[in-house]
Amino acid sequence: MKCFPSIYPLDYLAILVYKKYMFHIIDDEEILREFTESILVDCGFDVLCFESGNQYLEYLNSPKFKKPIAVLSDVTMPGINGYDLALEIRKILPFQKIILITGNADPEHYTEAAKQVCYTLNKPYSPEKLISIIQGITACNHLYASNKEAEYPQMCSMNPLSYCPFSCQS
Repeated sequence: MKCFPSIYPLDYLAILVYKKYMFHIIDDEEILREFTESILVDCGFDVLCFESGNQYLEYLNSPKFKKPIAVLSDVTMPGINGYDLALEIRKILPFQKIILITGNADPEHYTEAAKQVCYTLNKPYSPEKLISIIQGITACNHLYASNKEAEYPQMCSMNPLSYCPFSCQS
């Protein structure tokens, strides 16, 4: 699987090679958790997996917590759902990039949660779709983490169809 196509400039690819990014995956379905993990690991990323939002919140509040570049969370899970988990994460890490993965969006929670996430990924999804989103996340992280003076735009510069959840916080 080719993770980063040649459309990206060499200096961007060099950044990805030399900077090791970590992702956190939260999904109660083991097969989907392992599928997502294998794609990210094949692309050279570090990954930590969690079986539930409640398990992730325990880790988030523990001294062993290591901040990821992004959190990928299923929406429908026992205990806390992905929408509410995104809100809880945002209370502790206001600039944490979050991707919600769903097979059926819940309109009741979606409106508020949509303001908190960078992307939503609909099931079923292809490795190519996930990789495309990860490319946007890593590019955004590089652009804004390396330039502390830069302000997040209202519209996401990596995904022009999305509002940036950080534009009002920068």
